[in-house]
Amino acid sequence: MTDSLWDNNIIQYDISKYDWPTFWLEESKKIFPQIQTLETIHKVLSPTEINVLVRELVQVSKTDVFRDMIDNFYAELLLGINDLPYMIQRTFNIRIVIPNQAKAGRLLAFHKDEWTGNGDGIKNVWTPITKSYDSNSLQVISIEDSNEIDTKCKEEEWEFDKIQEECLRKSKSLTVDPGSCLLFHTKNIHGNINNETDITRVSMDGRILVKGEEHHKKMPGGYFRFVGEKSKTNNFNSEDTWISYAGWNSKYSSQLPIHMQRLVINQFCEQNNIIINDYQFESESLDWYPTLTKFTLDKNINGIVLCSVYCLPDNPFKRHRLIQNTIENNIKIAFANEDFVIENKEDFNLVNNWFTFYGERA
Repeated sequence: MTDSLWDNNIIQYDISKYDWPTFWLEESKKIFPQIQTLETIHKVLSPTEINVLVRELVQVSKTDVFRDMIDNFYAELLLGINDLPYMIQRTFNIRIVIPNQAKAGRLLAFHKDEWTGNGDGIKNVWTPITKSYDSNSLQVISIEDSNEIDTKCKEEEWEFDKIQEECLRKSKSLTVDPGSCLLFHTKNIHGNINNETDITRVSMDGRILVKGEEHHKKMPGGYFRFVGEKSKTNNFNSEDTWISYAGWNSKYSSQLPIHMQRLVINQFCEQNNIIINDYQFESESLDWYPTLTKFTLDKNINGIVLCSVYCLPDNPFKRHRLIQNTIENNIKIAFANEDFVIENKEDFNLVNNWFTFYGERA
């Protein structure tokens, strides 16, 4: 797969089969019935209400109905462009760009996804839901010009305004209507300028992670899911005994302070009505995980919450032993970042597949 196929490449799709404008309009009306058209959202909603709308539409992208649609959509859209196995962004971005959005503090600054933790194996599929043109459209810079800007920016330590000025000078406003998608690479610098048209632009953007290519900080399982992977309903008993666990002994967790791990854990517990009885931790450098091992064998507890599956041991044999302990002892082990709970071998197999997507031994 060549980068040229992802360097501002506009491709068509059958909008009668994948009618995203109607889909997202109907979903928007469920939240705010006063919406008549997506292009006039700014006339009936305040910026604060638009933020609420975006949050709710993002939740729609987590449903199995949407996942089935997007899996089929990408399979047809990327045929002949990407023939390698890939994962799909777990939660999509819904962008609503209102007229004069800069006044409301909603302007997306120019950036490349490499600057936000994305590896070279991550590719963008940008799908406009309304007409996108002139100042309301996404502004994108070619990979060649993006690389030049990136180099000069770092060598000369540009200030924010300088970055935006140089990007604006090199950027192009692309006309992309519903029925078309824009493909661009993690190397392409992109952003918005102030929308001076009289319509709101709505778009949907998702990313794929190609097998064998670099993901950097956007991890399989957390940021990405497998094609066909369904959401799992978590059912928790309010009388169960839960503990949380934090540690620093994997490549992933070594840079995560305990308060940051527990912040993610606490949010997960609040959303799932889990009451933590105790906050446990692993001493640093004990990469054989004696503390966690003890609790996977403790029949006095019903569940353990970790920040992420990548807080488990890097060593696949140690990881397997820990999870096998929880399954055999009927202990749930939950991972807040991935919003996932291992309760049986089928769950464990899925987690193993996340680890092995890049050839890591399970």
